[in-house]
Amino acid sequence: MGIKTPYVCEIAPDTYAINEFGLNAMFLCVGSERALLIDTGTGVCDLKAEVAKLTDKPYDVVLTHGHVDHAGGMGAFEKVYIHEKDVQMAKDITVERRKDYADTLGKMNGYNVYDYSTDMVKAWDSYPEFVLIDEGYVFELGDRSLEVFFAPGHTPGSITLLDRKNRIHFSGDACNGNTLCLGASITTLYHTAEKLKALEPYFDQDFNGHHGYAGVPSCLSQKKTVRDDVMEICRQILKGTANVTEQAFLGGTSKGANYGNARVVFNDKTPMIEEGEVPVEL
Repeated sequence: MGIKTPYVCEIAPDTYAINEFGLNAMFLCVGSERALLIDTGTGVCDLKAEVAKLTDKPYDVVLTHGHVDHAGGMGAFEKVYIHEKDVQMAKDITVERRKDYADTLGKMNGYNVYDYSTDMVKAWDSYPEFVLIDEGYVFELGDRSLEVFFAPGHTPGSITLLDRKNRIHFSGDACNGNTLCLGASITTLYHTAEKLKALEPYFDQDFNGHHGYAGVPSCLSQKKTVRDDVMEICRQILKGTANVTEQAFLGGTSKGANYGNARVVFNDKTPMIEEGEVPVEL
């Protein structure tokens, strides 16, 4: 028998990781006055019920980006905060895509660890209200706050959130050990990794949106070298020296290159640089 419910880990005081059957990780930050839910997952579990177990405070919901595994559960909420560039992506999510993603991850060893099925994925009755946010927006929770940073590359409107008081960075999918660069150029991703590296003096823990991915349950902060490693992979890709391999991924074929503790995945449609961008010093 597998794990029947999302498992929850308190990763710091009043800070919780909610793993949705290996599909994604959501995070709940609780302050003295209100809370913040980071991402809504695929919508397989009853996320509102999970949050209710952890806090009775009012809370806001923010999406780090508009992909199915982070925005797929947004239909359970009346209002979500999101960057303007990812709104249409979130609106394009269908119940069929949510089920396909849940099944794909299940077949990637998830079904061997978790007891869930695609029958648990229900259609939304309506979209939530989309509240647009950008760099510098701050969620005030009372005795703690989380600051938004614009971090494109994985998607055009990806964001991350920094809790300076508790020294935690929530990076979504913007820069992690398996970063997909499918929403912008390799140059954009490099500059985002460089930007997030500049924030390192302000955090000790960095949690991305896929702790406990597929059949490997985990609530650990990601490797400290990830930002440096992603930058080096981008340099190698831009120089043409990266050891690029092809891989099957989510029903298609992509390319990828590794360095250190990270991998960058891209495809033939991913530009090396976009008009107006500052080139990477190679």
